[in-house]
Amino acid sequence: MQVERMAAPEPAADEVLVEVKVSAVNPTDIKRRTTGRELDRFDRIIPNNDGAGIVVGIGEGVSAGRLGEHVWLFGAQAGRSHGTASNMLAIASHQAIELPKSASFADGACLGVPAVTAWHGVLGNGPVAGKTVLVTGASGRVGRYAVQIAHHAGAKVIALARTAKLEALEGLGAAATVDYAGPDLSDLLSAAAPGGIDRVCDATLALTLEHALPALNPRAIIAAYASDMDPTPTLPFGKLLYKNIALTPFSIFALSNAQREAALTGVAHLLGSGELRHHVGARFEFDQMIEAHDTVESGHVDGACLVSVK
Repeated sequence: MQVERMAAPEPAADEVLVEVKVSAVNPTDIKRRTTGRELDRFDRIIPNNDGAGIVVGIGEGVSAGRLGEHVWLFGAQAGRSHGTASNMLAIASHQAIELPKSASFADGACLGVPAVTAWHGVLGNGPVAGKTVLVTGASGRVGRYAVQIAHHAGAKVIALARTAKLEALEGLGAAATVDYAGPDLSDLLSAAAPGGIDRVCDATLALTLEHALPALNPRAIIAAYASDMDPTPTLPFGKLLYKNIALTPFSIFALSNAQREAALTGVAHLLGSGELRHHVGARFEFDQMIEAHDTVESGHVDGACLVSVK
């Protein structure tokens, strides 16, 4: 990574030109940079998917009313060479979502990948009002939003995380918390949800398949977006089969247009109504962008990593 100057982009048809004010560095940005998802497609890549800023230009087909709009950005570098680690960004108009007046640029930059993943993981398979939702990895960037989203949607939330972070999750709406490291995790999950679990927003699929299945109700749904502990988990087919449990892995960058629109609209509504609390773990200035990436890659950031862009 290096910092350099280049000409400002011109917005194409159906694009807006955004003056970026805050960029966010997420684990997914580190994975894109270090595993080469797009390295063979572009000569230069400007990283970072999430951020927020001001619309300062429009392409053909975009309403002039968008000029001056404060926006949060989603998926800026997914499949593209130009992310939010830049003071100017041309992006599809639908990926620049209006920020409510009550929200700051920092608020908007926190959303993107974590909040959209959480929304689809909780609500992408239908309403959860009156249901019990298990959120694994609940203290992470996605998990904290998932706890809040499920709670505001009327669900009883069971949060699975490390002991040191459980108390904060109760403040976000978790009805019960369970420690990953507790003895006999299967029994702890069953005790936390005596009526059974209906939906899982899942960051730890291998762990869920090993320990959570006894607590899942028939026809429960596991919406899994990660399995970092074991990327090739064993599938206990019989246990899934005889309870008609659905396993629905997903990547937010591969959602259908309708699914993506539902998630973006849902997150925007929660932000506008003041129902989302953000957790910022580190802040940097633009000339510290490389340091910000190194810090996230090291795993030493608890919460969003935000970079001020000037």
